Amino acid sequence: MNTAGLMKLNAVSSAVVLLLCLPLPLVAADWKTRADKNGILVESRPAQDSRYEEFRATVVMTAEPAHVIALLQDNSACGDWLYRCTESRLLESVSTTERYFYQSTGLPFPAKARDAVFHARVLYNSDRTISVKMRAVPDRLPETDMVRIREARGTYLLQPLGDGRLRLTWQQFIDPAGALPAWLVNRLLTDIPFKSLDALRDLIRQPPYADAFFDYDSNGVPIEIHVPNSST
Repeated sequence: MNTAGLMKLNAVSSAVVLLLCLPLPLVAADWKTRADKNGILVESRPAQDSRYEEFRATVVMTAEPAHVIALLQDNSACGDWLYRCTESRLLESVSTTERYFYQSTGLPFPAKARDAVFHARVLYNSDRTISVKMRAVPDRLPETDMVRIREARGTYLLQPLGDGRLRLTWQQFIDPAGALPAWLVNRLLTDIPFKSLDALRDLIRQPPYADAFFDYDSNGVPIEIHVPNSST
């Protein structure tokens, strides 16, 4: 092979090597099933740029969206349905669809309790679904003697199915901060969503949540929620 041909071959080889070294597009990993029982499906997958996984939990139940929103906005009821919640309190109500709240979570010994501050927004979507989006805002409140969660994000998606049925999908990622044993992290990825949705499904059948209803605007978009006989 002459010199010109050799140089051309080397250039092609270098280009191939360069292409092989380029980073591949980030593609979300597939969900894997962690639990599928009593009508509740819990899945998880590795979260991008983290050593922890995120979970997705789904349940179909007989309920109206207002019933679920009423419970989600009742901070005083946190310990009645959200697994391992030890305290939740409203910090600021920006509007009927936006708020800041504090929440603490107890963990099995020897793990230290965690707390977090969340910003939450309710979105009434054009397809008649409702989204409740949350993200951690750790610096909005001074730290306590608990481990402050600094990275967390989650969404509750409410999808009316007709005939009084509702699909609730809860997707969440939390970096628990600090060192936690792998067995505990893996257990919580299943226990928190499964036990929480199981309790939520029962609780929204009871007053005052079962009596909650929306006021709608002329376009059929909820503008305000009413919870009769509620203490909140």
